[in-house]
Amino acid sequence: MLSKQNEKIYLSLLGIVSFISFFINLGIRPVGLMEARNFITAREMVLNNNFLIPTLNGMLRFEKPPFPTWLTAIIMKLTENFTNQWILRIPVGILGIIFIFLVYYFIKNFTENIFLSFLGSFVASTTFMIIKVGNENTWDMFTYVLIFGSITFFIKGLKSSKTREFIFAGIFLALSIMSKGPVGIYGLFIPFLLAHIFIFGLNEYKKNLKNIIIFILVGIVLALIWPSIVYFKYPDFFLSVLKKEENTWMNSHKKSLFYYLDYFIYMGIWLFFSISLFLKKWSEERNENKNFSKLIFFWNILVIVFLSIIKMKKKRYGIPIFMVSSIGVGNICYYYYNLTLDKLKKSDRFLLNIQNGFILLLSCGLLGFIFITQYLNKNFQIKYTFLLIIFLIPFIYFSFKNLKDKKEYFLKYITLGSGIFFLIVYSISSSFISKNFVDKQQKFINAKNIKEFVKASNKEEIYSDSYGIMDVWRVGKEIEDYKNIESLPEKLIFFSDLPEDVKENYTVLKKDLYFNEVNELVEIYFLEKNKEPLWKES
Repeated sequence: MLSKQNEKIYLSLLGIVSFISFFINLGIRPVGLMEARNFITAREMVLNNNFLIPTLNGMLRFEKPPFPTWLTAIIMKLTENFTNQWILRIPVGILGIIFIFLVYYFIKNFTENIFLSFLGSFVASTTFMIIKVGNENTWDMFTYVLIFGSITFFIKGLKSSKTREFIFAGIFLALSIMSKGPVGIYGLFIPFLLAHIFIFGLNEYKKNLKNIIIFILVGIVLALIWPSIVYFKYPDFFLSVLKKEENTWMNSHKKSLFYYLDYFIYMGIWLFFSISLFLKKWSEERNENKNFSKLIFFWNILVIVFLSIIKMKKKRYGIPIFMVSSIGVGNICYYYYNLTLDKLKKSDRFLLNIQNGFILLLSCGLLGFIFITQYLNKNFQIKYTFLLIIFLIPFIYFSFKNLKDKKEYFLKYITLGSGIFFLIVYSISSSFISKNFVDKQQKFINAKNIKEFVKASNKEEIYSDSYGIMDVWRVGKEIEDYKNIESLPEKLIFFSDLPEDVKENYTVLKKDLYFNEVNELVEIYFLEKNKEPLWKES
C-alpha cells in the first residue's frame, strides 16, 4: 500500500518536473530550418484540407514521413493558430513528457524498484540535450521517443508473455517509422536487442516467438500504409525522393568517426557522472542490479558505435546516446542517495567533490555573467536578477559548506540537488539570454518583418525567383516560383529583384526592404499590371 502511495508521489513529481523541462521555455528559441519545413507542411495540410499528400510551398514533400507533421497540423486546426511557435511545439513538448514516463516504466520493468525508476526519469528530465531537442518540433525526438516506447512495451511483453503488450510495441514501432523511417530502429532498437540478448540470452525470445512475429507484423503493416498510398499515386516521384534521401545520408554533413565522443558536454549538469559510465567495473560496483547495469553499459556503447558508423552526423542525431546515458546516471545517483558518508571510497569522494565544485562554479559564474551583461548594456533587469539571487544563493551556500564540512545530506544534495539546480538555471537563464541576445538579433534581422507587407495586401499572391524556406515560413503563405509561371495576375507582390519582363509590364505601387534570416537585403515590390502599353508603334 505504501509502495503504491509512494509511486503516485513519484509520478506526480515527474509530471511537474517534466512539464517545467519541456514547456517553460518551449517558445523561446527562434524557428529553425527543420522546424520551418515541418510547420509549413502542416500549415498547407490544414489550408488545403489534405493530410495525406504533404506539400512544402505547394510542392510534393515526401522526404520525411508525416506523423509529426500530422500532430502539428492537428494543433493548428484546433487552435486556429499558424504562427505561434509555443503553440506549434506543443506536440513535441507532450512527447518529451511521455518519454520521461516511458523511462520510468522501462527501468521498473527490469528492476521493480520505483525509486530507482524515479531517479532515472528525473535525470532524463534534467539532461540538457534531451530538453533541447524536446523543445524543437523536428522529426528526431518523435522517432526516438516512439521507438523507446516500442522497446518498453516489448520488454514488458517478454516478461508477461501477453500479446497485448507486443501489439502496443508494434504500434509504437510503426509510429516511429512514420516519424523518420527506420532511423529509430537502427539507432536505438537494434543496439538494445544486441545488448539485451548478450546479457539475458534468448530464452524469453524463444518463449515469445509467436508474439514477436505479431509485433513485427503490426509494426510493418501499419508503417507501410501511408508510403504505399503515396507510392501508387506518385510512383516515380516517390522513388526519386528515396534515392535522394539515400544520397543525402551518404554524402551530407559528413563528420569524423569520433564526432559523438564529446556527448558528455551536452549532458549538461550530469557531465561528470556520464563520463564515469564508461568505467564498466566502477559503475557495476555501484549498481545493486548487475545485469541491468551491464545492459545499460553495452547498450550505450553499441548506440555510440552504430551512430558513429553513419557518415551523416548532427548533434541532435545523437539523442539516443543521451537517452541511454541518463538511465545509467540515474543508477549511479540511486547508489549515492542510499549510501552513507563513511562508506564512500576515494574515487566516490573525488567524483562528488567535482560535482559539488561544478555546481558552485556555475552558480557564481551565472550570477557574474548576469550582472556584467546588465552593467555593459546599462539595462538592469530586476526580475531576472532577483530570481537568480533567491534561487542560487542556497546552492552557493551549501556548496561552500560542503567544501569544508560534509554532512549526511551531502549525498542527497548532489544527486537530487544537481537536477533541481539545472532546472532553475535553465528556466531563468534561457529566458534572460533570449531576451538580451536572441531577440535583439531577431529584431535586427527582421527590421521590417515580411508579414507586415503581406497583411497590407493579403489577397495578392507572392512571386519570386530567389527565396528560401524560412521566407515561406515568415510570409505565412506559399511563394510562387516565378520561373515556373506562364502568366501573372493583375496585382501581385514580387519578392527579390524584378526580372526585365516584369518591369516592362508592371507598375511599382510600393517598394519596401526586408532583411532575411542570413541578413541579406531583399526588396519587396507591390505591383499592378499596366493598363495599356507604355509605348506605341508610330
